[in-house]
Amino acid sequence: MKHVVSLYLVGLSLLCSSCIKEEELDTNADILEAYIPSEYLKMDPIITNTSVEFRVKSNVDLEHQSPFFIISPNSTMDPPNGVTRDFSTAQEVVITAQDKRWQKKYLVSFTSDELSTYYDFNNAELTDRDRYYRFYEIGSNGEKIYDWDSGNQGYATIAGSTPAEAYPTTVAPGRRGGLAVKMQTVYTSNFAAATGNPIAAGNLFLGQFKLNPFNTLKSTRFGLPYSGALPQTLRGVYKYTPGKVVTDENYNEVPGAQDSFDIYAIIFELQKKDNYLTGDHAFADPRNVAIARIPAEDRKETTTWSTFSIPFTVIPGKTYDPNKDYMIAIVMTSSIDGAEFKGAIGSTLLVDEIELVYEKE
Repeated sequence: MKHVVSLYLVGLSLLCSSCIKEEELDTNADILEAYIPSEYLKMDPIITNTSVEFRVKSNVDLEHQSPFFIISPNSTMDPPNGVTRDFSTAQEVVITAQDKRWQKKYLVSFTSDELSTYYDFNNAELTDRDRYYRFYEIGSNGEKIYDWDSGNQGYATIAGSTPAEAYPTTVAPGRRGGLAVKMQTVYTSNFAAATGNPIAAGNLFLGQFKLNPFNTLKSTRFGLPYSGALPQTLRGVYKYTPGKVVTDENYNEVPGAQDSFDIYAIIFELQKKDNYLTGDHAFADPRNVAIARIPAEDRKETTTWSTFSIPFTVIPGKTYDPNKDYMIAIVMTSSIDGAEFKGAIGSTLLVDEIELVYEKE
C-alpha cells in the first residue's frame, strides 16, 4: 500500500511540475474594485458583472472624472487608469485577460439621483452570462440604476445549468401587466446540504450582494442612501404560498412548523465606513432609527394580489431628523428564517408596486 501511495505522490509531483512548465495564461477579465475620491460618494460603488455605478453627491462635476479600477491580475484595461472622461453619460471600459482572447465590457456610470420611493419591478435583465435576473431602474440620464440585489450570485456558484426562472429570485407577471419580483425557496445541492446550507430562500433588498464564502450572512449588504421626511408606511401588494415541509439547517424536518415570509424596512444612521446592515443584524443594530416590519398576523397565504401597509416605528430613545442623511434598507424573503437555511422548499412570495408612503393612511 505504501508503495502505491509513493507512486501516486511521484506521479502527482511530475504532473504538477508539468503544469508549472505549461502554465496557462490567465483568462480572468474583471473589475474587482472601483475608486473615486471618498468625499464624492454617497456609498460604495456598485459593481456587477457588466457595470460599475458610482452614486455621488449632487455637487459633483460629472463631466470631469477619473475613476481608478483594480482589475484581474495580468489583465489590461482600455482606457487605462488616470484618463479623465465625461461621465454625464455612461462610458465603456474594456478589460482584456492575459491570454488576449477573453474580454469583458463594463458600462461605468455616475448618478446623483435621489432614491426612488416607488418600484413596479418592470425592468429586469439577465445577467452574469444570462444565468439569472436582476432588477433595475432608469435614472434621469437614461442610465440603468441597480437599487435592488439578491442572493442569486451566491446560488449561481452551485446552480449548474439551472434556468433563470428556477433561481431563488426571478420574475413573474405583475399586478397590472409588466413584471413583479418572484422569490422562491429552493434546494441548493447535495454538497451544500452536507455543509449546512440545504436551501436558498428567494430574497430582494436595497443594497448589494458581495459573496463571502466564509460567512454567508455577511454577503448581503442592506441599505442605500436616504434623506428627507420620515415615511409613514411601507406599502405594496403580494401573493404568498408556503412550502409543505419546513426543514432546518441540517435538512431535517421540523415537525409542526409552517413557513412564512418577511417584508421589512429599516432606516439607520450613517457612519464613517461600512454603511450597510448584514444578514445577521437581527433588528438590533445600534444605528437603527426606525423600523417597519410586517406583523406575523398579516403574513397570510394568498393566491390573489393582497395589499400590505406597514407603519414605521421610531426606535425608543432615537429621533429622526429630516435634515440629516441616513441609509434605508428594504428587505423581502420567501422564508423568514432563510438566512439561517431554515424554511420550506416551494415557499413562494411575489411582490409588486412597493412604495414609501408619506401621508397618514
